Amino acid sequence: MALLASIGMNAFAQDGYVLFNTGSRTVYDEFTTPGTGVLSPGNVEVTFLWALTGTPDPLGSGVPTSGVTYTANNWNTISSMISSGWDVAEDAGNGNVEADVAAIASGVLKGHAIYNSGNSFQLANTTGGDTYQLVVIGWDNLTGANTLEQGMTGVVPVGWSSSFDYWTGAQVIDPTLTFNQSGMVPFGVAADPVPEPATLALAGLGGLATFFLRRRIS
Repeated sequence: MALLASIGMNAFAQDGYVLFNTGSRTVYDEFTTPGTGVLSPGNVEVTFLWALTGTPDPLGSGVPTSGVTYTANNWNTISSMISSGWDVAEDAGNGNVEADVAAIASGVLKGHAIYNSGNSFQLANTTGGDTYQLVVIGWDNLTGANTLEQGMTGVVPVGWSSSFDYWTGAQVIDPTLTFNQSGMVPFGVAADPVPEPATLALAGLGGLATFFLRRRIS
């Protein structure tokens, strides 16, 4: 009987509910005003990755970005995470659409990311009443990268929060904690990448070669 009861409970187990709300003054960037960190005026797209608690977090081992460092390898790291235990947040009640949202542009909630109008939603492939590890990812959406997948296909500035544990609710009314209340801290997204000196030198040599070739032809 106990075995049958266990099977019955698992058969009706449903995705856990999550409240994707970062709180105000959480997401900032350094590309709106180059060299200066400002609360994001709607220029940063935000989503999150989730995994079983204890899964290694290679994005700085849980340290949030300050918005001053950009490396192209960051997207490679995120891609590796997604293929090794981390999943992109998907809304189970919306056709498994990736849970992306732009940081709010103005007012007292500037730099605030809030999904589903502040209502809880079911996080696909999770279980209600379990604890999972989360990390929030933000990237420059001025380039037209409105989804995480689009951001990963180009050289787009990206940043991330600390990793933190979040308890999923078994019912829509269960989750009461925002991401900040669960342990997430503010993070920044770096400015657009600047070409390295070696790259600039090669570009200069290429320009000189073109100049001399044209002179020889003329």
